[in-house]
Amino acid sequence: MKTLGIITEYNPFHQGHAYMLERAKRKADADRVVVIMSGSFVQRGEPAIFDKWTRTAAALKNGADLVLELPVLFAAANAEAFARGAVRLLTESGIVDTLAFGSESGNLQELQEAAKILANETEEFQRLLKELLGEGLSYPAARAKVLETLSQINSDILSKPNDILGLEYLKALDYYSSPILPLTIRRKGDYNSLSLSNGYASASAVRKALTEENSTEAMLHLPENTHDLYNKALSIGTAPVFWDTLMPALHYKLRTTSIEELKEIAEVTEGLENRILHSIDSCYSFEEMMDFIKTKRYTRTKIQRILLHILLDIKESEVSYFLNLPKMPYVRVLGFQKDHSDILADLTEQAKCPVLTNLKKAPALLNEDGLAMLALEKTATDLHALAYPNPIYRAPNQDFTKPLVIL
Repeated sequence: MKTLGIITEYNPFHQGHAYMLERAKRKADADRVVVIMSGSFVQRGEPAIFDKWTRTAAALKNGADLVLELPVLFAAANAEAFARGAVRLLTESGIVDTLAFGSESGNLQELQEAAKILANETEEFQRLLKELLGEGLSYPAARAKVLETLSQINSDILSKPNDILGLEYLKALDYYSSPILPLTIRRKGDYNSLSLSNGYASASAVRKALTEENSTEAMLHLPENTHDLYNKALSIGTAPVFWDTLMPALHYKLRTTSIEELKEIAEVTEGLENRILHSIDSCYSFEEMMDFIKTKRYTRTKIQRILLHILLDIKESEVSYFLNLPKMPYVRVLGFQKDHSDILADLTEQAKCPVLTNLKKAPALLNEDGLAMLALEKTATDLHALAYPNPIYRAPNQDFTKPLVIL
């Protein structure tokens, strides 16, 4: 059996995702689909707008056969760490043949050429990069400019979010000597567009509509078979989840954290800790804090991730440590198709790390590293639950009380 792997966030699962999944499965001639999905927080440093169980069910209703959780340590990291964590999970699952990813360019050959250059940066590359960073360019913009200067590759591939992640997937496949074959799927719709006027509205546009309490309009761009899932979450008050709800927790954390402690947080660099700590003097909403902290050099996404890392106390040393372990501490199953339960049996038999389907059994299956990673996941899930609109559903330990999603 051929198995396709997809790395995603489904925040939330929409018509464009359904198109990509169906097209990728057909193009790869795959019999089944494994999805690696971010859990409670996503790579932009934001809380997922719906909880991970609702999003898992949406994926399973639309072609996924098995959904695995990408640990928050990687899910809310920069693009390189995100990709390395996800690709390693797919590789060590032992059951995936092909990795499909969305791409604005759709040019796999050019992406592979760029990935080789970026994976083996020359002294000249690093010198030019340092110069451009010194001029105030953001890291993504500086890297794109250097790539175009030193090669014939169009720097546009480093300005599009899906191509950027695609490059990191290709680098990670090479880094881990993975046997998984890459496959690009040309993206339909604009990743960052906030318009709901086209057939393939972006997840950003859907989230914006939900922010404005325009769920009726948002639902027009979500698969009809997911409406019951999303409407239930919205009606009972476990969604939508936004950063502003977490501001009291963030303020408390910043007021009880020293400058020296902030310096150790993942992605904090070059005095950024001072801007962050000073923000609490005058910023009470999330947008005010963003406006205060962000600069030309540091993107909004990077700042959001840093603030999340502060809340979860994720240190740079921890990210590096877990990325460089001999193998992943575990692979966690969020849900599967009961008609394709053989895929779970194959995963259990072939995975190179412990497979978790019931977290109550984790102490007997995991080593110290695995338990530490799982403890961080529990903290992330508990934090996400604290942002639910309805306080009745903000109970802790949901990772241990919610059952597997089986459809």
